[in-house]
Amino acid sequence: MAVLIDILNEQQKQQNDLNYLLGKPIFYNLKHIEYLNNEEYRIYEYPFKSEACQIDKVEYVDIDGVQYNKITGQQRTDESIEHSKNSSLSRTKQKIYDYAFCNDWSDGWFLTFTFDNDKVENRYDYDICYKRINTFLRVLKRNNSDCKYLIVPERHKDGAWHFHGLLTNCDNLKMVDSGKFSKGKHIYNHEVKGSKKIYNINSRNWKYGFTTATKIEDTKKVSSYITKYITKDLIETTKGKHRYIYSKNLDLPIITNTFETDNDLTEQLLTQHNNNFEYEKKYVSDRFGTIKYIHLKK
Repeated sequence: MAVLIDILNEQQKQQNDLNYLLGKPIFYNLKHIEYLNNEEYRIYEYPFKSEACQIDKVEYVDIDGVQYNKITGQQRTDESIEHSKNSSLSRTKQKIYDYAFCNDWSDGWFLTFTFDNDKVENRYDYDICYKRINTFLRVLKRNNSDCKYLIVPERHKDGAWHFHGLLTNCDNLKMVDSGKFSKGKHIYNHEVKGSKKIYNINSRNWKYGFTTATKIEDTKKVSSYITKYITKDLIETTKGKHRYIYSKNLDLPIITNTFETDNDLTEQLLTQHNNNFEYEKKYVSDRFGTIKYIHLKK
């Protein structure tokens, strides 16, 4: 069996070389992703195709609350709808993860923006809130040309919207000491051990409600934290809308795709990067079989 796998792998590698020469899609089974302070290897059981050969997106039309395939006219199945939601959730979380982990937020701020109905038309309307925070960010960028930001929405249990974000390189943004401190989910009127001082953005800058801001101490920790706001409920309630806001100067990971014929690829990578190993996990995909994730620090 091992000999057969070796033969198939060698044939696939030769086919990739031929496809490259012919300008056709190439198959890969190893993805290397390089972030700011860490890197990740993903080993795929079933090879994936190059970007040029991804499956075309199927479009649907909604008629009386029922979705139909635009081309075939067939009714969309519940399984297809659920798969689409999960795929959208995964893509959105991955993109935010990529932006967060590829940029240095260590001298920046973690912020929460809330809206006051006396200052916005309707804090329960996502489009209105999104427009207002976009206005704030445009002015911020104009006054802080090197500013970097990554902003994600969250909906309160009562349906009102607020936003959380990472900001850095914004020295001209005026912050006011609130006189309060935070530790976990608790707010104190005095400093306690392990607490952080809470600031507010000057009301001249944020005109639409209230803000809280704390200094970022750990880029890795805050980058992981911000992805938790991306939930299936958010995906459903913001369908067809922008689900995050980011500055155009954010860095993205360097991604390299290759096809490897070594059957002991996991062991080889773990041996090679033993001193930098952080964790390993697995995920089973319908399309790619078992995907192994090997996470390393730089």
